[in-house]
Amino acid sequence: MSCPDCVSGSVHSGTPKGTETKIGGIDAYVVGNADSQRIIVIGCDIFGWRFINARLLADEYASYGFKVVMPDLFDGWELPTWTLNAKDPSNESKSLFTRYVLAPISLFVLVPWALRNLPRQISTISAVASALRTPAPNGGTPNVGFVGFCWGGRFAISQNHLFDATVAAHPSLVKFPAELDGVKKPFSLAVAADDPDFNRKRAEETEKILKERGLADVEVVVYEGVHHGWTTRANLANPVQRKARDDAVKQVVGWFEKHLSA
Repeated sequence: MSCPDCVSGSVHSGTPKGTETKIGGIDAYVVGNADSQRIIVIGCDIFGWRFINARLLADEYASYGFKVVMPDLFDGWELPTWTLNAKDPSNESKSLFTRYVLAPISLFVLVPWALRNLPRQISTISAVASALRTPAPNGGTPNVGFVGFCWGGRFAISQNHLFDATVAAHPSLVKFPAELDGVKKPFSLAVAADDPDFNRKRAEETEKILKERGLADVEVVVYEGVHHGWTTRANLANPVQRKARDDAVKQVVGWFEKHLSA
């Protein structure tokens, strides 16, 4: 399922530091140490690879010494950012029409479109992963991780096997438990306790299933007091959301520090 929080939240301020290029023939935002053998691929949410929040988050990961790549999963399409304020607690003056008509309509468009384009998104991720595995001039082979948010979080589960490690943050529209079959490598999960889809109960079920299959490197972190989408669209003026967002950054960075060898 999808929920109103998939299309809600706050827009952050700042100036992204990366550049736009092509990776495996796919448009991508790239930032960080170009020579790093530790690469993080970001699976963006439905606001796309140009969304400033996602680019600023990529910059933050890169500050820890990673090279970060965020491909365009949607072939140039993205959800307009006006939906973000439809349920933003810092913008209660937003019109009822925007909040209760435009936001639901955006979900009605979003879900069918995303599902129809699922094969292309999977092929895009595969192409990027393959391109990034190219041996370096010194003979080293890059270690590549993947972190996905909301819609992108689904691929951190189903396409986990393509990477050295993955992190799924508040994944949506996951075929559960079928897509857990894709998890073969170290896997970390970040969820909001009361997420309408992948909540505490679902996260605990995920951990149980994967560990019963013999996967030792499984981590589940449940965040209280936040909504679906908090990792990329938190209201940074809210101390609870800000702390949870910052803690999620530490979770992602810590997981890849551990599982992407230097």
